[in-house]
Amino acid sequence: MFRIGLVGAGRMGQTHLAALKASSNVEVTAIVEPRDNVAETLRAEGYTVFDSIDALLDAGGVDGFLIATPSGFHLDAIRQLAPAGLPILCEKPCGLTVDDASAVKEIVSAAGVRLQVGYWRRFVPQLVALKKDIDAGVLGRLLLVHASQWDHRPPAAEFRNSSGGILTDMGVHEIDVIQWLTGATVTSLTGLTTMSDDEGVVDEDAATYSMALSTGAIGIATLGRFYPRADVVGFEVMGEEGHARVDVLTETDGEKVQMDALREQAEAFARGDSANAATIDDALSALRVVSLSRESSH
Repeated sequence: MFRIGLVGAGRMGQTHLAALKASSNVEVTAIVEPRDNVAETLRAEGYTVFDSIDALLDAGGVDGFLIATPSGFHLDAIRQLAPAGLPILCEKPCGLTVDDASAVKEIVSAAGVRLQVGYWRRFVPQLVALKKDIDAGVLGRLLLVHASQWDHRPPAAEFRNSSGGILTDMGVHEIDVIQWLTGATVTSLTGLTTMSDDEGVVDEDAATYSMALSTGAIGIATLGRFYPRADVVGFEVMGEEGHARVDVLTETDGEKVQMDALREQAEAFARGDSANAATIDDALSALRVVSLSRESSH
């Protein structure tokens, strides 16, 4: 078993925990969670829980780390963990800005540490198969790629206000998959957004972004934080010679596809298998596209 130290047991950390319970190759053996009430619940479930990264490092007994803290803490967590010399799987987007991700790249390079970024869509079998078809030219010249992510309900206001906005928090998934599937780079991006009308929230409730790709194709991402029944994620590709649609998350399948992909992602991380894994350069590329949105709004 590959023993993982999980850093952060919030919403995404709990999702990783649930996914990895079914793994026969990877096991979470220690958790960093400073919130007393959450830590006590985890201890009652049999986990070893520490209140700080330093305490986890002092205890040892893990083969690698999984960072699932809010995005604004990714850089600090990697800065603390890298000197241990163990591989790190960090949730996307691996920092909130290009500067954050650039600093991460310098840190892991200096420490000689392997870093994988948690873009789990790359481990959905239907998307892997679609990429193979695209690479083989089955769809011909690509014309349009549409990626959608509509959440059932938004996260807490505190998280939304510190997440960098809907494009940084959600849309980096769509940016990453569009670039990964097509092998192209997003060269420009424009968007329309609907801001939240909640006085305590500074964030978008919905957005549509159009992207010019280096191959001449068009990319579109639609994002929403209020979908009536469930989280839904889908991708659609139109080429001169073919069309494909992949429904990643649906109302009927629930979270099974995500859970399976998260488990496969962690197992690939444990194996050191980089075939579909996202690197820090991939994370940097997605955040550079986000920065294009910021530039176009000024």
